Amino acid sequence: MSEFLEKIDVRRNRILEAALVEFADKGYRKASTNTIVREAKVSKGLLFHYFISKKGLYVFIFKHAKDTVKNDTYNKVDFADRDVLNRLYSATVAKIDSYNKHKLFTKILERHELIQDEEILKETKAIIVHNTEESFEKIFNNIDYHLFDETVNIDRSLNVMRWTIERITNDWKVSNGCKFTKKTLEVLKMDISHFLDLFRAAFYR
Repeated sequence: MSEFLEKIDVRRNRILEAALVEFADKGYRKASTNTIVREAKVSKGLLFHYFISKKGLYVFIFKHAKDTVKNDTYNKVDFADRDVLNRLYSATVAKIDSYNKHKLFTKILERHELIQDEEILKETKAIIVHNTEESFEKIFNNIDYHLFDETVNIDRSLNVMRWTIERITNDWKVSNGCKFTKKTLEVLKMDISHFLDLFRAAFYR
């Protein structure tokens, strides 16, 4: 199944599909634009017409991968449920399911940790920060504040939730070498679920 829906321009779609496989298999540095254009059956000039550079092509695919996981997450979270802890748990499960579903994207994200190009890191960091901010803003929007204990500072509690999940995720990446396997992802889900249970006991009525 194609990871891209570029129905208007078939050649651009072929470039993206070929590049996704090449970056996933070899990482950014070793990926070859010659291989990409050969597999896509296009000229190198056409590749650079669409994406300007190898860096531009990589960043586009990286953003598409992150956006795909984000949108998969949104589609699985019941935003009619105003319990923020339920939303956070659903988001965790949905994100992990998305990683398991999109194998080539997860390989891109695994290999991304090895990139040392400062320009790429700057652009991809901006993508990560934007998606993270947007996701938490959406999950924390229109929640039921009456679920919280009246003695609790809700804004601080939400910050604690966010900071904890971010820290758990970052520690998880370091501890397993950023390997998005079913086993390591299940560990991440269990860790986050454990803290969500603690938050419910600490912050809720």
